Amino acid sequence: MIGANERTPQRGHGRSYGRQTTMETNLGTGQMNRRLARLFLLGLAAAAAGGCAHRHAGGTAPAAALLPPPVREPGPTYRIQMGDELDVKFLYQPDMNEHVPVRPDGRISLPAAGEIAVVGMTPSDLERLVVERSSAHLRDPEVSVIVTKLGEQRVYIGGEVAKPGYVVLAPDMTPLQAVLQSGGFKRTAKLESVLLLTPGTDGTFSAARVDMGQVVNRGVAERVRLHPNDVVYVPPTWIADMDNVVDEYVRGLIPGLPRVGLGSAVSQ
Repeated sequence: MIGANERTPQRGHGRSYGRQTTMETNLGTGQMNRRLARLFLLGLAAAAAGGCAHRHAGGTAPAAALLPPPVREPGPTYRIQMGDELDVKFLYQPDMNEHVPVRPDGRISLPAAGEIAVVGMTPSDLERLVVERSSAHLRDPEVSVIVTKLGEQRVYIGGEVAKPGYVVLAPDMTPLQAVLQSGGFKRTAKLESVLLLTPGTDGTFSAARVDMGQVVNRGVAERVRLHPNDVVYVPPTWIADMDNVVDEYVRGLIPGLPRVGLGSAVSQ
């Protein structure tokens, strides 16, 4: 029942009102859809930009980390090692040019200069020696020596270790790391008297005593870093006579080692 002051809406007005409501609803829905579409597109753009930035930022560091170590380039002070490959060139006698590897005995063979022990020489040293030797039968030879390929660099481990021999030298390798690659210390090892022998260019050795006992038993950090052709000798007892070490043990580790002794006293 309708009160006196209430009016029943006319049918026409009702339909108009219904159409208006529907239009407003459709309009609101369309605007909302357009907003959602814009937000969606903005989201896609942001995701794409973020993905690119992520790939750029995240891809750079891993790529750098995965790069191989820089290739060693022999400079003017580089000393020739076993396994290196050399181009020996004669400027005015090109028929004498040779490409030669450095043999395990540390030597090369040249028709113009014969057998030469080259390990420990710089390319300039070798150039002068080849000129000197070839001058007897070549007129005014001019020689250049180029190291075209570097052999693997080694350090030698001997004495009271599980597997005496050589290991390939790694960057910043320590004596303990080298010993571990050789199977570790034997129980008979005298850790307090480990010897580090460093070869000189004249075939002699300088020596230093390294206390590996404090490294192994007390965790003292190692400060010594190995260099190519170093020898780490682990004795069973305290060593006093270094020449015996070189003659009896080191000579068996390094091929072609001349019969020489120490060039300096052992550091205590």
